[in-house]
Amino acid sequence: MRVPLHIVERRRERLRDLIRTDGFLAVAEISRQLGVSPVTVRRDLAEAAARGHLTRTRGGAFADYNTTFASLGQRAQWARTAKDRIARTARAQLPRSGVVFLDAGTTVQSLARHMLRRRSFAGLTVVTNSLPVASILGGARGIELHMLGGIFLHRQAMLLGPQSVPALADWKFDAAFLGGEGMDAGGVTNSHAKVAAFQQAVLLCSRRTFFCMDASKLGRATPHRVTDWTKNVALITDASRSALAAAGVVLPAGQLVSAR
Repeated sequence: MRVPLHIVERRRERLRDLIRTDGFLAVAEISRQLGVSPVTVRRDLAEAAARGHLTRTRGGAFADYNTTFASLGQRAQWARTAKDRIARTARAQLPRSGVVFLDAGTTVQSLARHMLRRRSFAGLTVVTNSLPVASILGGARGIELHMLGGIFLHRQAMLLGPQSVPALADWKFDAAFLGGEGMDAGGVTNSHAKVAAFQQAVLLCSRRTFFCMDASKLGRATPHRVTDWTKNVALITDASRSALAAAGVVLPAGQLVSAR
């Protein structure tokens, strides 16, 4: 029996809503929530992917984050001078040896470029899920580079997926350098649930975490909270202390690293 088109469209809209809310869902979970067969789910996912509403993965789908998020090239042009200052300041926080994590933000990529200007590291291990960071630091003297696997998100040039968080269990970081899309009195936020969850997992693996965020992020609150300011995190920013205070961001001296 052929299902009426309006019922099919309603089901597919609900599917897109489910994935937008969760960020990623497996076929089996979509099948359970919609009450339809896995075959029907795969057919609906293929249709939605063809329209650019989501990104198909092995066994499920990501939300449309990968098609609507500003591209790496676009984000790299935003606040370039501020990002460079933050990256230079962040370089001073790097240990000469040990294990560090670098995420896929454009400010952290600038940090990777500044790392090449340091004369040498004494056996520093760098872990990343960013292809640009890996390309910059691959073969650098004194650096052993490791990449975490996942699904390639082309607009972010990073690897992320269900296997990414479990892979972090193999690591303990002396320091982690992360980006964010918003910072306010409540802490740091990102627009995608899976990115926020991944960063939260990095926080648990790191002795100290530095968020590298320029002043344009101040006062913004995107949907998914990564952390508040009470955790063992530091902020490297070009925003003035008065501007931070006006936005309700009040940090102890040891947690605020000025890049002004």
